[in-house]
Amino acid sequence: MKVDVILITKNSASHTPVFERSLRSLYREVPVKRLIVVDAFSTDDTLKILRKFPNVEIHQLKGNRAAARQYGIEQVETEWFMFIDDDVILCRDWFKIAQKYMLPEVGLIWGWDRIGNPHARNRMKVMYYLRRMDEYHLMLRNFKNRGGTHDTLIQREAVEDIQIPADLHVYEDWYIKTYVEKKGFKCVAPQDLWCLHYLNPKYNLENMMVIARLQKKYGLQSDFVTLRNLALALPKCLAILLISMDLQACRDQWKMYFYNVIGRFYK
Repeated sequence: MKVDVILITKNSASHTPVFERSLRSLYREVPVKRLIVVDAFSTDDTLKILRKFPNVEIHQLKGNRAAARQYGIEQVETEWFMFIDDDVILCRDWFKIAQKYMLPEVGLIWGWDRIGNPHARNRMKVMYYLRRMDEYHLMLRNFKNRGGTHDTLIQREAVEDIQIPADLHVYEDWYIKTYVEKKGFKCVAPQDLWCLHYLNPKYNLENMMVIARLQKKYGLQSDFVTLRNLALALPKCLAILLISMDLQACRDQWKMYFYNVIGRFYK
């Protein structure tokens, strides 16, 4: 079995130091029929790197992640297809493991993410203690609430006729997961299927205001939870500092919660 793979790019070569490693990992672990690249007119070496690999189709498109994922889905020809992000390294035997779960009733198979970015990982360590969960079960909790597309197999039938709302610059992964479940398919997240994820989120006011407004519009987070998170921000920041001595992780934690409140309650 071969699968089409969708990759969204925009200056990925500059954005993440593992971009080429990520592509090598993909071609090592997954039987790629076509790599469908939806590129937002990259100006760095992204396209040059992509052309080193076989069966690459580059489609350039202006628009957000909702538009890019929608366009990518519309190009798929295989029974199952895959989303992969530009900053993940797949575990050994990724597709071989995933095949065990490719059943008719399963619409989406998610490979959970082990965090590779040290600052993001230091922020997560606090949650292991607070929620008394190991890394997998914490990520599984996030997936159930949010979904994910960084290394995800989807049965094409499960997303037939999907129309991702155009304003979902983020949370388009939540919409896809929800759509698959509403179609009557299962979404599974096996513990033995994972990737190393070098995510590097940008917690600036502009990004967080967009996230906060989408959370409110689509009912993804209540006012109570938003305010509760702000109240917990300082204790969490102190805990991060005590556990890891990582000042950037502390700043990221604070900005995420503080800017989220501003985006939700102020225009």
